[in-house]
Amino acid sequence: MVSTVPVGIAIFPPPVRPVLDAITRAEEAGVSMAWVPTWPVGPDGLSIVTAAAARTSSIGLASGIAITYPTHPLARANEALVAAELAPGRFRLGVGASHKVAIEGIYGLPYGKPLGHLREYIAVLRGMLWDGHIDLDGEYYQVHASLPAELTPPQPPIVLAAVRQNMIRLAGEISDGAMLTWAGPSYVRSIARPALEAGAQLAQRPCPPLIVSAPIVLTDDFAIVREVAQGVFSAYRTFPTYAKMFREAGFPLTEEGWLSDELIRETFVYGDEETIHQRLRDLHKAGADEIVAMICPLTDPVGEEAAILKIITQVTA
Repeated sequence: MVSTVPVGIAIFPPPVRPVLDAITRAEEAGVSMAWVPTWPVGPDGLSIVTAAAARTSSIGLASGIAITYPTHPLARANEALVAAELAPGRFRLGVGASHKVAIEGIYGLPYGKPLGHLREYIAVLRGMLWDGHIDLDGEYYQVHASLPAELTPPQPPIVLAAVRQNMIRLAGEISDGAMLTWAGPSYVRSIARPALEAGAQLAQRPCPPLIVSAPIVLTDDFAIVREVAQGVFSAYRTFPTYAKMFREAGFPLTEEGWLSDELIRETFVYGDEETIHQRLRDLHKAGADEIVAMICPLTDPVGEEAAILKIITQVTA
């Protein structure tokens, strides 16, 4: 019998319909939470979550993570109202600033100071979705609005994407959860958990959950894991924040800018069923309150998905 570890699943677009079908399969398998990320360019994760809300009944649904800069926080709150009503008690709104190279290089928007931007952004979301009104004259946003009288604020948890210490500390201050990617047990234990608790202590509030993603590869062949890991990392390689994070964790990138074998062993969960069970438990013991499994299929996506969903539900049970 294994100890209980809360484990959800991340399902990446595009395209959209397979994501919706995968959420349905996850619900049927008994998975507690599905997170749908948003890339800088591509189908919007919050929109997909909203569509999934209308065709599911029990699985938790979260945007993981909706990018803040391109969408005004009042508009984002309006969008979240739809998902919250369609999935009452099941919806989490995950937001994050993304990266300077994406916001300025792709959208042509000034990145400014992401901590200050997010503090105001979440203030608007909190005001509208929890209190039903907001009056803010800030550096980034000037918002004066109230919900229609017939609407009750749904109060969905607001989760903040965080990588490095300052952002994690901010999440501890103002969010209902911090979500980390590419964070192994050592980073969770030595950097993320203390920063989150420090932020909560500064705000004199309970520490919110630390939610950590875990890429899972169902094989014990490290050569295959290495190939998968470098392929997954290629989408993140241009974001210098991750290189700094890995260096702080004691696992710097190689001179060529790729993941070292030690870093892959630290951040990727792989092996047979029992080994994966243990790695997930280790991440939980290191300080992750929740884990979000990211399935990395090899040769049999359908079969491997079913096997990993089974593993997730066994660890959660």
